[in-house]
Amino acid sequence: MEGTPSLAGPEVQVCSFLSSLSGVDPEGLTEPERIAAVSALEALKGAAAAAQARLTAAAVVDRETLGEDSRSVRADIALARKCSPTLADQHVGVAKALVKEMPETMAALTSGELSERRAGILVRETACLSAEHRAEVDKQLAPTMTSLGDKALAGAARRAGAALDAESLAERNRRAVASRRMSVRPAVDGMAWLSILGPMKDVIGAHVALTAEEKRRHIIDPTLSPQAWAAAAAEADSRGKGAWLADRALELLSGRAKDQPQPVEVNLVMTDKVLLPAAFGGQAPADDVAVIPGWGPISGEAARAHIADLLNHRTAAKDASTGGDDAGAARDDGAFVWLRRLFTDPSGRDLVALDSTRRRFHGGLRKFLQLRDPTCRVPWCDAPAIEADHVHPVHDGGTTTGANAGGLCKRHNQIKEEVGWYFTVRSTGLDGTRPHGIRIQTPTGRVHDSTAPPILGEGWSSPERIPDEWMDDVHLQDLPLPEDPWGGWIPDPPDDWFYLHAELVA
Repeated sequence: MEGTPSLAGPEVQVCSFLSSLSGVDPEGLTEPERIAAVSALEALKGAAAAAQARLTAAAVVDRETLGEDSRSVRADIALARKCSPTLADQHVGVAKALVKEMPETMAALTSGELSERRAGILVRETACLSAEHRAEVDKQLAPTMTSLGDKALAGAARRAGAALDAESLAERNRRAVASRRMSVRPAVDGMAWLSILGPMKDVIGAHVALTAEEKRRHIIDPTLSPQAWAAAAAEADSRGKGAWLADRALELLSGRAKDQPQPVEVNLVMTDKVLLPAAFGGQAPADDVAVIPGWGPISGEAARAHIADLLNHRTAAKDASTGGDDAGAARDDGAFVWLRRLFTDPSGRDLVALDSTRRRFHGGLRKFLQLRDPTCRVPWCDAPAIEADHVHPVHDGGTTTGANAGGLCKRHNQIKEEVGWYFTVRSTGLDGTRPHGIRIQTPTGRVHDSTAPPILGEGWSSPERIPDEWMDDVHLQDLPLPEDPWGGWIPDPPDDWFYLHAELVA
């Protein structure tokens, strides 16, 4: 839910025009008329972006002129634009540059001849220049900025800036080297991207070294007998070049040997039917999906394979460690599979309890919150929820409970304490009636509602549930769990243990 105290000023005009756009109907128009309408709407988007830039710059500059922190108004702008705070910061930077230092670009954007993306390119490529030099580049590119492609426009801005201030190009390179980093982001089908941004010579050098090693894997000693050569060829690595390079790079980065389990905790959330289909007639459920909170869904088959691999590795390592002198050198890597039952409401959508025998209540409650709120609860912010926040502050009588808890990113946890921000719990999510809900009111009076995502991920649909009558003590004893030397008390595992953490939704 979103709202404002009232409609006033330009907002009335904009909302009225927005409503009129719903009447644009392609039926009955000729092809030239449709193309002309598309062009006019593209120009309208540019003009709207220019208006947003003027309003955004004014809101932030007014706050900064008063010597106040602009984080609060920037967060309000992020909610208004339905984007993350980081992206809103970029919008603010572009807006201030366009309004203050780049009149020609702003004029082209206002007239609809330039898109918001291309205006952003000009701002980005002149970021290292002084205000005077940026204005000069803006003036020089005015005749061509509306006709160049994106890459050509970026190159022209860099070239013009270098001609005016060669030191700015060197400064840009120094800043680029200082910003070297590694990042990871989720990909589809249970995959993920690992990216390294570094100096060109170092990145290319690493790629050349890996490629050279990959080429050597196909070389077989030519002095071997025909039979030995044929046997070696039959056992040769059959992976494709890309797969081999990826596998080798990950082995080197993680420092693990081939076939050694990855030393990282992976939270897999799945239903009991997905984990143990054999207990339900041997058929996997229609919704045969597990979820990695904060990353996305993977197939139930892949989830069961991950758990089985670790169980088999653990068994093999234990057998090897007790198998005699030759096996004595084998190392027990401590690969564990931990199972914890989670309890949902009758619909299966929302997490309402967590079965934990951990000794610290804080640890169990923290895990509950991490599973329920994997990302920040503020709308359109996709940042990881690294802060466990009291929606109703403790200093004002708030309790440390799952109902009064909300996962927030570090930035929004700080902004929440700014004057004019109000967070309230609308529903506890623990009574089985509806999911956990938070209402957020910004200093400008806008209201936004935040609902906790389904425990099995957005896009989840409620399957037909059947009673879990099989989950009695006898069957629980038959579950393929690791040995429990603690007699039911499960301590926090040491940081150097390897384990995959399976969350079982009951």
